[in-house]
Amino acid sequence: MIRIARATEEHAQYVASHLRESDRRELAAAGHTDLEAPVLESVQVSPFAFVALHDGVPLCVFGVLPDSVLSPRARLWMLGTEEINFTKKDFVKTCRMVVKGLLDIYPVLYNTVYAKYPQAIRLLQFLGATFGRTVKANTGEPFLIFEIRREK
Repeated sequence: MIRIARATEEHAQYVASHLRESDRRELAAAGHTDLEAPVLESVQVSPFAFVALHDGVPLCVFGVLPDSVLSPRARLWMLGTEEINFTKKDFVKTCRMVVKGLLDIYPVLYNTVYAKYPQAIRLLQFLGATFGRTVKANTGEPFLIFEIRREK
């Protein structure tokens, strides 16, 4: 069973040091050279940062960063470990539940996803994401803008 808890610096450090290869590629494509720093920074700057734990082992850290205090929009992010691969079905169900709860607070969740990361794109599609235009990172790599909206 997967448990959701507030992310701590220790959780972020664990995920950063066990980051799955696909997430490493996405961070590098976004221009990050120190691949551990974005994990730690994301947890530190997000007012709502969580960890998904399976048998006490972090699967991923994730959270939202609102556009402003009163904004209905928040940037959704997630970085994970290879442990996700061992709990895929439960992980996807948990993601759906978590996103539904986040949409109760922020009616619009958005961000970009590496266009060469099909697993992340499939998960986002399952979670109800719609995709907009492709943008290029400073590295020239393509990222898709996505948005998940609360159902009316």
